[in-house]
Amino acid sequence: MEKYELRRLEIGEWQQYKKIRLEALSSAPEVFGSNYQKEAAYSDAEWMALLGNPKCAIFGLYNQELLIGLTGVVLDRTDESNAILIASFIQEGHRGRGLSRLFYEARITWAREQGCLRITVSHGVGNEASRAANQSFNFAYTHSRDVVWPDGVKAEELIYVLNL
Repeated sequence: MEKYELRRLEIGEWQQYKKIRLEALSSAPEVFGSNYQKEAAYSDAEWMALLGNPKCAIFGLYNQELLIGLTGVVLDRTDESNAILIASFIQEGHRGRGLSRLFYEARITWAREQGCLRITVSHGVGNEASRAANQSFNFAYTHSRDVVWPDGVKAEELIYVLNL
């Protein structure tokens, strides 16, 4: 049986974070709110700043000692009582094992520790894996909006909220 561990990434792990984040952006550009070209141009200091931001937590998913996924949570810039779930990715060979549960548990715990009143998560229409994961944690659908994703595709984004 394979062993998985999720833990918060530290500033000194920025090179591992950069590698898995760029892999995520290149392998599934349609599901992220950023793009490979933008983040590949980040300086070393920018990568370190992402991990050192006290208003954000980035978690790495490890299989043995190998970083195979990541996820994050950030305080809403306009309302710090709201946390926003971001940047979830699991390498293809490790998907379908219920590992997103680790992501949700860690991010919900972090949001509670920050004193948040609610958590928001969104995904593009048709992303059934994301929908199923957020529904298993009782997120409630609130609304949708049309957006142009960083890959240039215009599509509907579905928004869900969990009140803490």
